[in-house]
Amino acid sequence: QGIRFVEAIRAFLSPFRLPGEAQKIDRVICEFASHYCKQNEEVFANSDTAYVLGFSTIMLNTDLHSAQIKAKMTKAEFVRNNRGIDAGTDLPPELLEGVYDDISTQEIRTGMEFSDLGESELMEWLQRG
Repeated sequence: QGIRFVEAIRAFLSPFRLPGEAQKIDRVICEFASHYCKQNEEVFANSDTAYVLGFSTIMLNTDLHSAQIKAKMTKAEFVRNNRGIDAGTDLPPELLEGVYDDISTQEIRTGMEFSDLGESELMEWLQRG
């Protein structure tokens, strides 16, 4: 509770490596958004906002820290890409700029391989919070 968004997503993702499949990443981020919003009710209009920003943060992390991506996303592009995600309204620019700055200076690194847990064990672990 009261933890900044990027700190929360780092902590949530730290025990395992995200799977490569978008559907599995979707389930993980959905669980994160639900937990985050239950513990930080005043931050976003609803958990959909945390979900969209979570997915966007993962994409930003990949974009900024992958050697395969040459044209890196700018801070202005990240802010623009996240317009209207809070139930149709914009999040404060300083929040989005803070997410960008945090991810650009420190990559989200994850722990063990997803396959080490297995999907059912991972989902059980995520639901426990």
